[in-house]
Amino acid sequence: MSINVLSRKLLWGRAGNRCAFPECVQELTVDLGTEESEALATVGVVMGEEAHIRSAQENGPRYDAGYDVGKLDNYENLLLLCPTHHTLIDKNSGAGFSVARLEGMKASHERIVTESLGADEEAQRELSERMAALLLVWEQKMHLDEWENVTARLNHPIPNLSDLAYSRMIDAGAWLLKMRWPKQFPLAERAFRNLHHVMADLLNHLQNCMESENEFIWQLRRNYKKIDWDPAAYETLFAEFQRERFLLYVLAIEATKAINWVIAEATGEVDEFYRFDQGLILMRDGDGLFKTWMMRLEYEADELADENVAPHPGRDAIINFLDDGLSRNAHHFEGYNLAGVVREVKAL
Repeated sequence: MSINVLSRKLLWGRAGNRCAFPECVQELTVDLGTEESEALATVGVVMGEEAHIRSAQENGPRYDAGYDVGKLDNYENLLLLCPTHHTLIDKNSGAGFSVARLEGMKASHERIVTESLGADEEAQRELSERMAALLLVWEQKMHLDEWENVTARLNHPIPNLSDLAYSRMIDAGAWLLKMRWPKQFPLAERAFRNLHHVMADLLNHLQNCMESENEFIWQLRRNYKKIDWDPAAYETLFAEFQRERFLLYVLAIEATKAINWVIAEATGEVDEFYRFDQGLILMRDGDGLFKTWMMRLEYEADELADENVAPHPGRDAIINFLDDGLSRNAHHFEGYNLAGVVREVKAL
């Protein structure tokens, strides 16, 4: 497991970016485990350490066999310390510092930090914490850690999706539809609204073009495979399949861009270190057998320049563009740079 955005936001914000050890006023910098963090440390910047009150290891400091393993990396089991005091509390397997003592140390330090804040600062901190909580719920609803696998299946020559992944996407779409975003984060709100529209288009298309292969798998409908030999009908139905396949591909690209826009705006407005160690979401392409590659997809600056225009042009505009090419040749978009299709759609 790893420390999530909410736990990190709570830990650092409530500790005031300072070591929680009594009378230690050392200001700390987030250690991201990167070469940049190492460079900062070499010039004397003190890196904060997110210490565990209860260790995850049986032979570690203050290990508690009865403690919920799912909470080991949560805020309640973390204490912000400087390297010196982190070493001190874990010395001799933590014999000198009990769980109760560390929890009391944390509570006392956070109380001092809170009392030093003005009403406006405290309100802003609470709002930021709640927004961080929304980001965590969003990550979980979208199952971002599985997005590469989802896109790989949607971009397969015969697109398919597990029933579980399909159900999760429907739930995520419903959640995005009903959400009310804090107005204090207007850029993140705009990005989330755009993502909602993309997901609505993607889910609408899935509903229209997928059929149940079995109780576990959904697959893109292939009506051209279900007819007796009829060249004219086959050509029409194959072009229909191509249209649905390429539209699905483009919408998966748009969804990936929309997700990464949310991450970018959350980094700017909510937490500058949001997903710093995890990075953006990638999209997997290829047939998964003979070739496969990863794509980093983001909106360009000019696509986001007009705050009154969403970067996603909508499903109908994309369909019209695809129909124009496919009307000339059902293979028109084979080998085409579909990642650039939306820019071409907007240029029309």
